[in-house]
Amino acid sequence: MRQIALSNKPLRGIPRRLRALEHWASTFRDEFHPRTERMERYTNWKIPVHEALVEGPRARIEVQAFCIQQLLEAASHLSNAADHSQGYYRVACLLVWPWVHQSEITIFYDRNYYLGFLGETNTLKPERISHALALQKPSHFIEHGHDVTQPDDEVAVQWWCIGEPV
Repeated sequence: MRQIALSNKPLRGIPRRLRALEHWASTFRDEFHPRTERMERYTNWKIPVHEALVEGPRARIEVQAFCIQQLLEAASHLSNAADHSQGYYRVACLLVWPWVHQSEITIFYDRNYYLGFLGETNTLKPERISHALALQKPSHFIEHGHDVTQPDDEVAVQWWCIGEPV
């Protein structure tokens, strides 16, 4: 369940929360989500964790990497279950580093819309978040990163799209 941090108290039950996230990722196994009659351009799922687990002064890099890995697992399940005969269907993880709570899995049903997220070039190349966090991304996924730091940001902010090729 997604929650925001309303206090600075230490988060309790971290192992339980990580098991729940792992279970959530496994629920996407053999799940195919075709485009509906509303003709939307995408469907997405935000990372279902408490904000304090992945952001803030108490967030640990190992936990952040585990959470991102679970997003990649869920995306891999969705990709493997895809029926490409039903039209355009691409799965990607959209990651915001270091603000992991904003990250999500997205299924794109519109090629041009996906290209807008992926970008024409990988502006952070040769840097790769999968190497920095020791993530196991699916072998057929590509990785594009962009620096989206704003003048009033206190830390460098990166936006990563790890997903199927266009």
